[in-house]
Amino acid sequence: MLSALGADNSPFNEEQLRLLKRSIGTLNQSQSQWLSGYLAGRLGDAAALTGVEALGTGPALTILYGSDTGNGELMAQELSGQFEQAGITARLESLDHFRPAGLKKLERAVFIISTHGEGDPPEEAVELFEYLSSERAARLTTLSYRVLALGDRSYEHFCASGRELDERLQVLGARPFGARVECDVDYETDAGNWSSEVIAHVKEHWAEGSQPAVATRLSLVPSKPRWTRHEPFQAEILKVQKITGADSGKDICHLELSLEGSGLDYHPGDALGVWAPNDPDTVDEILDSLVLAGATMVEVDDSRISLSEALGDYRELTRLSVETIEAYARTGGQAELGELFQAFDPEQRREFIEQRQFVDLVQEFPSEIEAQALVDILRPLAPRSYSVSSSRTLVDEEVHLTVATLYSDATGRQRSGVASQFLNHRIGVGGLVRLFHDPNRRFHLPEDPTSPIVMIAAGTGIAPFRAFMQELESTGASRQSWLIFGNPHLRTDFLYQRDWLRWRETGLLDRIDTAWSRDGADKQYVQHLISDQTERLERWLQRGAHIYICGGLAMGRAVQDAIQQATAAQGGISFEEAESALTELRRSKRIHKDLY
Repeated sequence: MLSALGADNSPFNEEQLRLLKRSIGTLNQSQSQWLSGYLAGRLGDAAALTGVEALGTGPALTILYGSDTGNGELMAQELSGQFEQAGITARLESLDHFRPAGLKKLERAVFIISTHGEGDPPEEAVELFEYLSSERAARLTTLSYRVLALGDRSYEHFCASGRELDERLQVLGARPFGARVECDVDYETDAGNWSSEVIAHVKEHWAEGSQPAVATRLSLVPSKPRWTRHEPFQAEILKVQKITGADSGKDICHLELSLEGSGLDYHPGDALGVWAPNDPDTVDEILDSLVLAGATMVEVDDSRISLSEALGDYRELTRLSVETIEAYARTGGQAELGELFQAFDPEQRREFIEQRQFVDLVQEFPSEIEAQALVDILRPLAPRSYSVSSSRTLVDEEVHLTVATLYSDATGRQRSGVASQFLNHRIGVGGLVRLFHDPNRRFHLPEDPTSPIVMIAAGTGIAPFRAFMQELESTGASRQSWLIFGNPHLRTDFLYQRDWLRWRETGLLDRIDTAWSRDGADKQYVQHLISDQTERLERWLQRGAHIYICGGLAMGRAVQDAIQQATAAQGGISFEEAESALTELRRSKRIHKDLY
């Protein structure tokens, strides 16, 4: 059946083909036979309709999405399904597969775009952004469009990619049929309103001839996952084990959770979204500082609950944002904070936000604020995402996570991250954790089983690479693999050392290079190892190797610069000229990044 889905003779676009292959490839013989009969019946019903086009008669609209965490992809799929139900023809396509020059052929499109890192577009949309900013970009005077931008207000460049895309499209002559909508991590309401407005506009202006007979069409939008951020699975903690030494400056734990009975599946490279409540002690500190009673009733999402419950389970306390600080200063009458924050330059603002939690803010700048006003100025609590560090084929109905407890002490009082502290030190074995699948298909192993892989990681960025190796081990693959890993100390911070040494001894792992930044007089990081291995890296790339980078944003930028320098040195070209080689790696989907 899969062989019939070739791109050359198929009526489906690349995104639809990907979804079909992913779904059909899991079917056994009896399931395939049932599906064949079902489709024959559906197509027969469609043919029996007279005077009605199965896909409606309105002009087609294209839904294009670029997503980092999967939220954008999910929203695009939901919007496609809503169009189908409304009898409107819509084409769903990831920017990963869309050729930017094809924009000039579009008349109507909607863009769902996330922002990554420090205002960067998602990896799958980089080529589109480069095209729109180049001299090659065509005039788009026939394009009518609308943008939904996704971001996180705790970062300085909130929704920068969506804003840049919207502005650039207009410069090229495209016409928005509605205002850009920018969504924070609690995107559901704003995104839902945007979708409703888009559908209403399409119905009114573009789809007068569409018919409800579109219900006979085969939907290529995957069915809704059983477990989502709104309906998470409750997984039992089976094991919590610290994997850094007693003298380490890092507190990193290995966790094993049971997925028994969930039906939840994942692939190496994917992540899990985890819901974690705030620390009760932190909630009490905030209440005491603001002289508020935890039993006071407040409204949250149309429900009446206590202030303690609202702060503990529904509001963001560990991640500050510019909006939260300004709202607290304004609502609480904290003129001193407002004046101080306004006087900061951008770098000072960033440091102030990154080094403090809300409890630090209220203790440094106490104010008089009512309970409901406090709840209203705080952002909704968001789930945290962790790369899986296991292969489902090896650990069966389990999933493993590698979690570093996040600490800060800008005000002299140690604070910890909401989810990392909850998982590593509060929940314990036997406790239940609410989680859901957070796929990351751009960080999966290469489809070609012969392609070598170069895995570059710092700290807990090693997690998905442990999953890669477990997958190779359990499937008996013979793919060449090379690990480049960095952390402060060899003795205390070589995460999963026994596993890596065993894989090297058995030949599953071809090479390990490590950088221990605090073990010598000169600090050495993973980017320095790349500079030392220029010739070897070039040979691996010549053999078709894929490069995977996982870790912090700063580490990711340094590694990419080192690869570019290595390319320039090997090719005898300038650093700027080597940039095109990296661009080609990205376009050929041979460089993969998971940075945070």
